[in-house]
Amino acid sequence: MRSSDLSFSANDISILFNKKLKLGLSIEDIFSLESKTEGWIAGLQLSAMSMQGREDISGFIQEFKGDNRYIMDYLMEEVLKIQPDDIKEFLLKTSIMGQMSAPLCNHVLTRNDSQLILEVLEKDNMFVIPLDNERNWYRYHHLFADLLKQRLQIQHKEVIPLLHNKACEWFELNNMNELAIEHSLEIKNYEKCILLLGKVAEDMWQNGLHAAILKYGDLLPDELIKSNPEFCLYYSWILISAGQIQKAVPFLASAEQKIKHLIQDSDLSDDNTQYHKKLLGKISVAFAYLNSHEEHSEKAFDYCKTAMENLSEDDPLWFSWAWFSYGVSFFTIGDLNEGGKAFDKALEYGKKSGNIYLISAIVIRMAENEQQLGHYKSAYKKCTDLLVYIKKRGYTQIAKAEWTFAALYLIMSSTESMWANTEKAFDHIRIAYQISRDAKDIFMRVMILMMYSTLLRMTGDNGAEKRMTELDEVMKQNEIPPFLVSMYITWKSHYLLQQNQIEEASQLFSDYGIGSDTEKSHLYEMCYVSFTRLLLAQGKLEEAGELISELYATVSEAQRIERMIELKLISVDFCKKTGDHKNAVKNLMDAMEIASDENLLSFFVYSYVDIDDLYEEVFKIHATTKTNIPNKFINNIKSALEKRNNSTKKNADALLSTRELDTLKLIALDLPNQEIADKLFISLNTVKTHLKNIYLKLEVDNRAKAVAKAKELGVL
Repeated sequence: MRSSDLSFSANDISILFNKKLKLGLSIEDIFSLESKTEGWIAGLQLSAMSMQGREDISGFIQEFKGDNRYIMDYLMEEVLKIQPDDIKEFLLKTSIMGQMSAPLCNHVLTRNDSQLILEVLEKDNMFVIPLDNERNWYRYHHLFADLLKQRLQIQHKEVIPLLHNKACEWFELNNMNELAIEHSLEIKNYEKCILLLGKVAEDMWQNGLHAAILKYGDLLPDELIKSNPEFCLYYSWILISAGQIQKAVPFLASAEQKIKHLIQDSDLSDDNTQYHKKLLGKISVAFAYLNSHEEHSEKAFDYCKTAMENLSEDDPLWFSWAWFSYGVSFFTIGDLNEGGKAFDKALEYGKKSGNIYLISAIVIRMAENEQQLGHYKSAYKKCTDLLVYIKKRGYTQIAKAEWTFAALYLIMSSTESMWANTEKAFDHIRIAYQISRDAKDIFMRVMILMMYSTLLRMTGDNGAEKRMTELDEVMKQNEIPPFLVSMYITWKSHYLLQQNQIEEASQLFSDYGIGSDTEKSHLYEMCYVSFTRLLLAQGKLEEAGELISELYATVSEAQRIERMIELKLISVDFCKKTGDHKNAVKNLMDAMEIASDENLLSFFVYSYVDIDDLYEEVFKIHATTKTNIPNKFINNIKSALEKRNNSTKKNADALLSTRELDTLKLIALDLPNQEIADKLFISLNTVKTHLKNIYLKLEVDNRAKAVAKAKELGVL
């Protein structure tokens, strides 16, 4: 029997700690314990001893490691003391290695019998775990490694830098540079680290190892990073994605300045000059990416041009990135057709490069471009085709684990949402949320939290508030690019207006400088669409009507389908408020016609505008006269509305307790509180408590609204 046969699973740990020991561990705590102890039963028993009488058990588990005194005492007594001095020295000095092989150990310890020792240690169950079937690579059990490193620090502190240097040397000689970097960082040998990073940063970046690049960059001194243009480039790229644009600028500027200076150096060979021109092209791609975030369109296109001048088809990977930068720049200014053409070119060369991260980045951007044009079917197909491509290449598990692929599931979720397939939308957004939780990409985190909270709100799930609070915190704590700010204002204003918080919505727009008389750039176009809803809520009908007309002329010319539908629905509200019933119905039918090709049901089923009272009339007109709305789309709307109403009623029934429902029925009869108390045989205070709960759950503030909302939900 081996250690794996005797290891506890998460389920075993749950039974031991919760059912037997009554410690009340959360699911997160159980999985954390499983990871840290690797199911080692003695370690679990000792950790349980350590938890007795503690108030913050979760905090203890997070800090739990091999220097815990019970585990240390046990291991010292039962394991280390009985080892010969030679083996004890081997254990202590190899503890610095996250993974080890016999040749590595021989090099670091200046010996030649490491393979034999490793095999004996494994055979004797000495907390040594093989990492491959050939028994070439091993590691120590995490808790055992913690103890060994602590004992090494106490007994042989002076040799630790030497051990790390020798390990770094071996890994570098064997082209395992990332492991060499880890050892150089352990002893703060930053000069060695930056040299190694200069060699591997591009490969790491191409393979989507962005979190590692960010980690290294954050650990190294800024001036040292600036001495290496190659690492500057890739570190800056990740900083831009993480929303840390101001932090990225000095590094990119330093890299650009150094490379331009080297290109002008007449003493350089032709090969070196060509290398540096190519690097300048790559830096220009990054600068174009940066300026597209900052709404500096002229600068973005200038850098695109420089990139094209210094990159060529001979390097399809970077030539693809150059076209990609053009696509992003066109996307930023709202020229989606030219953006689409640039992305097509980028994909052509991206496929020649075979780089999965690049191809995924392009396809995701292409899908976003299609969505902006209202081409949801095309966007969805691009995503599903990409998943098939990823599967064929053997990257399926990576696509569900690496945060660089979160956008793929976000787009699929938003599309399913548009088609009113909320269950599938939830499936995809949960994957996106899970793999992006620790992501440094601010764009992804903000977009996913907006989509997730919106879905939860649409379905009446109480979890919406939690995701909304999380999003607000992300916005406060980070430097947010303008286009994300625009989306946040739109999302937040929708929520505030839906809650009838008109003053708060007005303040939001004011805080961000959004008003009728301000310049209406493409970047903030969606904000102004939402701003028209505020004007209508404030009763500023003339001002709202003018803005609706101005915006619709712009979006219809560019055929931005989503905005066209939104503005048509807002026009429904405008017409209802001005008493123009005929045009209210016409605008609703126009919106349906625009949405029908792509089956965009969500605009109607979960509309931000009150249009439910017009459906029967529209359905009657469609049934009796010829319209441009396909029968299939009308039937889809009817089916989706029925599904929504049934789901809403079910949620509402579950929301109110039996006694609250009884109270609500008597409120509907307009009975006073004392009479309700008498009929239900409860106290007056209890009636008041039920009322407060009803108001809270139905999100209303008086009796009349509670009754109206209950009728709307089908509860009464």
